[in-house]
Amino acid sequence: MTAPSHTDSSLPTTSSTSVFQAMFDAADAALLTLDANGVITLCNPAAQQLLGYPAAELCGRHPGCLLAAERLEQECRQLAQRLGRSVAEVEVFTAEVRPGHSLQREWPLLDKQGREHTVRLSVTAIAGVGPNSGYMLVLQDITELKRMQQLMHRQHALFAAGPMVAFSCHPARPDVLVEVSPNVADILGCFPEDILLEPAWWLQRLHPDDRPCLADGQWRLAQGAGFVTRRYRFLHGSGHWCWLEEYVQQLGSDVVQGYWIDVTKQVDGEDRLTKIASNIPGMLYQFSTNPDGAGHFSYVSEGVRSIFGVSPQQVMHNTDLVWQRVFPDDQQRVKEESEAALRYEQPWISEFRILLPDGRMIWVEGRATPELQDDQSVRWHGLISEITQRKRTEEALRESQERLDMAMRGARIGLWDWHVALGRLDYNQQLVDMLGYDQHTLHCNPAQWQALVHPDDLPTVRHNIRALLKREARQYRIEYRLIKRSGEIMWILDKGQATEVDGNGNVCRIVGTVQDITTHKQAQKLLESSEAHFRMLFQNHGAVMILIDPDSGQIVDANASAVRFYGYRRDELVGMPVSQINLMEEERIRGTMGVALLQAHNHFTFTHRLASGELRTVDVHSSPVESGGRTLLFSIIHDITARRQAEDALSTLQRQLLAIIENFHGAILLEDQNGSVVLVNQQYCEMFMPDQTPEQLKASSRLHVAAQASAGFAEPERMLQRLEELQRSRQMVLGEEWALRDGRMLERDHVPIFIEGRLRSVLWVYRDISSRKKQEEALRQLATTDALTGIANRRSFMEKLVDEFARFLRFGNPVAVLMLDIDHFKQVNDTWGHAVGDKVLHDFAALCQQEVRQVDVLGRLGGEEFAVILPGCGMAGALALAERLREAVRAHVVHVGEASLQIHTSIGVSCFSRQQQDAAVALALADQALYEAKLAGRDQVKAFDGNGQRFPPGD
Repeated sequence: MTAPSHTDSSLPTTSSTSVFQAMFDAADAALLTLDANGVITLCNPAAQQLLGYPAAELCGRHPGCLLAAERLEQECRQLAQRLGRSVAEVEVFTAEVRPGHSLQREWPLLDKQGREHTVRLSVTAIAGVGPNSGYMLVLQDITELKRMQQLMHRQHALFAAGPMVAFSCHPARPDVLVEVSPNVADILGCFPEDILLEPAWWLQRLHPDDRPCLADGQWRLAQGAGFVTRRYRFLHGSGHWCWLEEYVQQLGSDVVQGYWIDVTKQVDGEDRLTKIASNIPGMLYQFSTNPDGAGHFSYVSEGVRSIFGVSPQQVMHNTDLVWQRVFPDDQQRVKEESEAALRYEQPWISEFRILLPDGRMIWVEGRATPELQDDQSVRWHGLISEITQRKRTEEALRESQERLDMAMRGARIGLWDWHVALGRLDYNQQLVDMLGYDQHTLHCNPAQWQALVHPDDLPTVRHNIRALLKREARQYRIEYRLIKRSGEIMWILDKGQATEVDGNGNVCRIVGTVQDITTHKQAQKLLESSEAHFRMLFQNHGAVMILIDPDSGQIVDANASAVRFYGYRRDELVGMPVSQINLMEEERIRGTMGVALLQAHNHFTFTHRLASGELRTVDVHSSPVESGGRTLLFSIIHDITARRQAEDALSTLQRQLLAIIENFHGAILLEDQNGSVVLVNQQYCEMFMPDQTPEQLKASSRLHVAAQASAGFAEPERMLQRLEELQRSRQMVLGEEWALRDGRMLERDHVPIFIEGRLRSVLWVYRDISSRKKQEEALRQLATTDALTGIANRRSFMEKLVDEFARFLRFGNPVAVLMLDIDHFKQVNDTWGHAVGDKVLHDFAALCQQEVRQVDVLGRLGGEEFAVILPGCGMAGALALAERLREAVRAHVVHVGEASLQIHTSIGVSCFSRQQQDAAVALALADQALYEAKLAGRDQVKAFDGNGQRFPPGD
């Protein structure tokens, strides 16, 4: 009778051993066979790869070597207690396995490198007799699976009651979910088991409009830092459409993990906001900045198209599109204003320029409020609107005001402004100059004005003022006398008007003008006293004077000065229409004569043509006079051509100078001979005193300003001391370099300005040269450093060798030199390639740098040749260092992927000697010693002293 065979649980026969071995080796699973004593007998390649052991090391050992010692002890103790045996009698892997059955469990096994792998272990008893019995172990690596399960369990607990749904999928099928957190039922109305059982669940619930670009899920595999984000419509379990925002990233090569957030309410709110924003001129936005400074727009209205010339979608994906449109000269200011708003928790308000794609420039006003979030990010809610027209209007008003001021100065018209309720009376400079007083004496003092009025005219002045205050009249026009500071009597034409009334009907502000009519009054008085006297004065006066008939517009009379000025004979001038010499249109000439007759205004500026055809700019004072029984216009003419040209040239020059100073690429401060600040530009304030303005610094003491500015310098006391030295010496000093506390470097010019041998002012110019200094340092590094190893290159090394030899000849301190060469380096390049060769050179230089002292100089002379200068080191110390270097290189392993290689070095040693002609001799001796080290078999140290003798002698 033959015993039944069990082919499924017995060892293979001898005839089928080769077949079994081939199947065993080809298996994808990790397989181990144990004999009856639990010793490993076979190990397939998959097991070797998993455990990191070659078969020769595993076979003959107990599998307990794959368990951590404490875990093995714990398992043996628990198994012995369960089976009622001693610890020495149990085998943890096989003790509970019955023939014909398999035992499965999970174990934390350690590979050869000590890394822990969680494996699902299946142990099967193999039937046999005696030595043919044993066990088969199947190992399945489930480390990553366990990690993902733990991660998902933690995520499920985290998201159970949260607003986000966690899910995962495989990179091979990113459109099919393999895990989803339980709270999906609460948020999306779908049960996890239904989702996981239906592969097309996610695809079927995508909105038809979103499906074409999202259906395959490939966008979830985008690589990069952080999450990939998409927003799309999704069918809720209750049957309505909702908006989902998905955050997804690929973890490793085998899992894609993401989160869903229902943002339906947010989208609805954004839609409402978009409708509101469409009716608001400008760009509404919400911008968030992270603690690291990175930012993004979370909302941008359609107004961004008209402001920046880009679409909201473009801005949401690339915030730089907005910043690039800001005019370069305004970018730094806008940045500083936003930083100040955040720092002081105040609204950001800024006006700046935008360059549109079509080349147009517009002005915009930005307003935003910063909100600090719990994660230390900042969210800005703001509006940017165009203000180009407003800026143009403001500029036009400013220019109009400048022209008005210029005209009033030219016409010698003073301006006063009386704030009745405040008891304050203000004057312009023209009026103060007319009276001969200083601004302080007259400013804010209404009583002082009445004290200047001639006593005989004071009742009239008070009567007109009271009429305005009682609102009996809206304005007045009176002529009266004032007493100037010099005691002279001046006649003025004073026109006042009530401009503001409070809620109770009380006049609270009166504004008026004052015109000096003394000359007019004097002439009128002369005419009134005697026609003959007037004629004599008229004819003999040095000023140009003419009489005009306002009805006909003809010149009735002209004095000798007028004849000389215009170049016509007197009989030609008399009877000539005034329009022949006045270039203004005839209708406007008649209009000005009508104004002069009414004495509403008697000062004009015209352009007159002389008989020669030359054009002259003239000031004309014209007033009505009675002569010969009729009313004529008496005009006094002053040629102001040269003055007007000088004023225009000076004004242009001043504007050009101010424009140059404001746009100068540097900080400028100008002080006068007394040390007071005359002029300072905005760059100076931004560089040293950002909380001050140029206007605030004017008239300040230079010492005061310098003391404030010195706080930003690295050496403030030395800086102030140097300023005093320059003030005493008054020498021009250009290009002084000064460091600031923040690491920037400035270049300063000190330029004393002498006019006719006298010091008039001093100009200080500061320029930021930090970038230039960094470039110079970078160039120096490039010129002196080996690009591959980071140590001194050949040129730099040889310069240091020459310098050290000069110090040796002067002081006599010993100096040694090493020459090093990597043995068989050509074979490294030929075998491993130049990339590995470069790594070997880099590692070699790093090893040498670790061993040498800080005062030593390590350099690469070329290829694999290196050298070291050892100041203050004799031959004995140099040889000891050379041996340390050789041993360090010998012990170093260069890792190349999974492989590794070792290198060796040969070293030659020498030193400086006074018998040597130059530094290169010692280097040549070290090179000769290096050559002998290579001839002696490499990986050695040889030496020659400074006289060319072997060291130590007899070596």
